[in-house]
Amino acid sequence: MKECIQAGNFYRSLDEQEKNDLADAIAADIFFLDNRLQEKVLELLHMVDPELKDKVDCINNFTLQD
Repeated sequence: MKECIQAGNFYRSLDEQEKNDLADAIAADIFFLDNRLQEKVLELLHMVDPELKDKVDCINNFTLQD
């Protein structure tokens, strides 16, 4: 998926604070979505960059980060 490659390149170009800010914003936006939609967003985020998916997962306490 071309869009995921472009989004991943953009994400990896951000500094650590910008990555955290983006993850915070995404986590806030999906927090109250239906579980099925949250899972779909997380799948897409994983395609963009696994680190981004993990950050959002951890912020919303979907999983615990090591």
